[in-house]
Amino acid sequence: MRKIITVAVLAMAVAGGTAVTASAQPVATIQKQSPASESTLQAALTDYTHHIGETYTVYGKMYNVTSDSHAAFVTAGRTDTPALDGTSAELTGSAVNGVNEDDLFTASVTITGNEILGDAEVHVNTLQITGHYTY
Repeated sequence: MRKIITVAVLAMAVAGGTAVTASAQPVATIQKQSPASESTLQAALTDYTHHIGETYTVYGKMYNVTSDSHAAFVTAGRTDTPALDGTSAELTGSAVNGVNEDDLFTASVTITGNEILGDAEVHVNTLQITGHYTY
């Protein structure tokens, strides 16, 4: 990525027809989502004040949907038993509108550093319902 940016800067300098001294500028950090291990995700949700702004892909099951709460068990990977394998989190953001209890989903979430009712609050960037949990 850095090589591409450097080439683009040099190409623009040469195309202008005048001699320009190129100087390196810091490149903004691009946060790349990569699969997290279950222990990494669990640690981030447990110690959420030290993981503000971190983004994860999670798999989950909604277990409580009310007008002021969207609680779910979330995991780092797909599982048949999200309530046993997952960590409880409070989902916020417009992407959770229309989600019902027992819906299964995949979501991109960002840790906010806040808590709601004792659970880490995560802002849902995107959410896709993948099924409905049946007992």
